[in-house]
Amino acid sequence: MKDINVLLNNGVNVKQSLELFGDMKLYDETLNDFLEIVDEKISNLEKYKSINDMQNYSIEVHSLKSDVRYLGFMEVGDLAYDLELKSKDNDIQTINLEHPKLISELNNVINICKKYIGIDTEIKNEHYQDPIVNIDDDKKHDIMEEAITYQDPIIEKSEINQNKDGIILVVEDSNIVANYVKKVSENNYEVLMASNGEEALNLLKEEIISKIKVCFLDLNMPKLNGYEVLKYFKEHNYFRKIPVIIISGEEDYELLEKVKEYPIIDILSKPFNERDIKEAINKCLVTYF
Repeated sequence: MKDINVLLNNGVNVKQSLELFGDMKLYDETLNDFLEIVDEKISNLEKYKSINDMQNYSIEVHSLKSDVRYLGFMEVGDLAYDLELKSKDNDIQTINLEHPKLISELNNVINICKKYIGIDTEIKNEHYQDPIVNIDDDKKHDIMEEAITYQDPIIEKSEINQNKDGIILVVEDSNIVANYVKKVSENNYEVLMASNGEEALNLLKEEIISKIKVCFLDLNMPKLNGYEVLKYFKEHNYFRKIPVIIISGEEDYELLEKVKEYPIIDILSKPFNERDIKEAINKCLVTYF
């Protein structure tokens, strides 16, 4: 039995997460997705740090930052963001000092998530011990009520093109973000996902291209980043056939300036919610189809 008090008592910003997910069902599904991938993310971070591969460390911690923020672990997200900036600056000394704290916090996040879904575990890290104890019982009760009843005022289905014979391509290295877009869209569209630009380009066979209604394209990814994908699209005249929505984080400002030279439809800033996704899809359909 899930106990939302475990999240609230450990400082998880459930209210903000609900503004993104709309209800606890989608939140719970996303949390389970996170538990399936987080060990691999930790392993990758440890590997890249050990060999001083700051480029890949930066990409991995960027993805992690999005994941934990969507689940409401804002302070861990802030720590990941700080390490992302340090790794981009190749500040290996600071990474070596702060990396153990990040791993400790991530293990604590895992424990909180497992305890919430009913797996008995001990939460040892004091950093997340009851930071919201000053919230009175009435306000805490309101948050719990929202967790049960909250429904995001999303666009009515009648406002969205219901054509199911189409594809949405999600190019995003954060499993949490990619799966979120998929869950929102899959009732109406076939959803293809790629974790980097190279995977995305490998998917672009003619029979696929002709069915793509929207390409959600992250900027900060391994192998080929979003900007490099845009250059490829321009060289191969794909913008004539594929509408592109850029997915960006607040740290992507340099790349965002560069993408303005391409005929993208819009920019979707993280964190975004179901309404944002459906509005972006609708804008692409109106513009191209």
